[in-house]
Amino acid sequence: MIPLYQLWPPQRPAGARGSRRRSPKALDPAEGFLYNLIVRKTIRFSPLLCFILAGALAPLFAQQAPSGPAYLLLSHDPAFLERISPISATVYSSGRTRLVKLSVPFSELPQEIAAKLRPVPPSEIFNGPAAKGEQKAADPGVLALTSKVDGRRLMGYAEAITMTGKRSAGQLDLSAASGNRQAMDYVAGAFRDMGYAVERQCYKDRKADKECNIVARRAARPGAKAILVIGHMDSVGFENAGADDNASGSAGVLEMAKVLSLYKSDHDLIFVTANGEENGISGGYACAKKMKASGELARVAWAINMDMISWNKDGIIEIETNKEFSAHADWVASLARTYTKLQPYIAMPAWGSDHVPFLEEGIPTYLSIEHWENHNPCYHKACDKLEALSWDYAADLVRLNLAVVAGKAGLTPLKP
Repeated sequence: MIPLYQLWPPQRPAGARGSRRRSPKALDPAEGFLYNLIVRKTIRFSPLLCFILAGALAPLFAQQAPSGPAYLLLSHDPAFLERISPISATVYSSGRTRLVKLSVPFSELPQEIAAKLRPVPPSEIFNGPAAKGEQKAADPGVLALTSKVDGRRLMGYAEAITMTGKRSAGQLDLSAASGNRQAMDYVAGAFRDMGYAVERQCYKDRKADKECNIVARRAARPGAKAILVIGHMDSVGFENAGADDNASGSAGVLEMAKVLSLYKSDHDLIFVTANGEENGISGGYACAKKMKASGELARVAWAINMDMISWNKDGIIEIETNKEFSAHADWVASLARTYTKLQPYIAMPAWGSDHVPFLEEGIPTYLSIEHWENHNPCYHKACDKLEALSWDYAADLVRLNLAVVAGKAGLTPLKP
């Protein structure tokens, strides 16, 4: 049966010429009855009555709502959203957390679409303001630490990474002097200048180069627990773009490393600028796998991810993790209120960035990211440039993550 809205105004049949309107003779008996009732008679006498009848009859014509399990979207890339939209209905959407139900069987989806969906029970879903617990007084030592964050330096790191050219990992197939390679070299040099031991953690041979993470370390003492900070340096590949996604996050990793280079820590510090995040989080997974094989991952007590930290319209930060670490996220949110101007929201479950591999290994990890309800409109576009970004907001987000490190590790200022 045709939808009610298609009965008025009547449409010309396919192939008809001129202005002759669709006749009820072309309809089945039920459709013809409704056509005569609504179009020829009701409208003739009362537009209001037509409206009432249409409202009463609408449920008869409504398409059946999708049923079955709810799926978490594991990508918000505009091209993916365009493909998933016609075959799904959104049942929950808040910030980064969006659930859909499918109108086609999951088994019939193309593999590249199915790979970006994950069934999730409703009990694991939350996205909203963090609970307000007891507010503690700020620690002078933590305030001294966070005061060392320099927004202009942070922007400088991001600019240097952005202006390397095209940073997608795929560029490593085309040239040994790609933008991705230049970003790797720049980050490695910056870590080295800060005094860290630097590893080029390569995990994939490309046609013209190797795909590598850059890992910087500073050991505390034998057997010490470690804190890992990660943010990806690759982009989707537009020329001198990807400033927010994710030159900003990798710049945040560099800024945290710079500030913490002035302190002695009782935890090992591990800083990772990951590659290949835009290609299935390949660098993050490779990092976790290599660290697990070496035994280093067993010593990682906490991990922090920064992704898209510099677009701000409302001062909100999303702290994303999984349900089992919700108390940890609440604690991070309390630090946001104590040491920054940020308004913390909690988002669960985790998806789509470099915190996921570490959560899957059972490590308390969270993503710090701009509020997705008002996220960068140039996400995954060539217009993701430096000019529109907020480095005061990004600096506040870095301050929060430094306060988290200070809350987990003993830090002592080094003498000049």
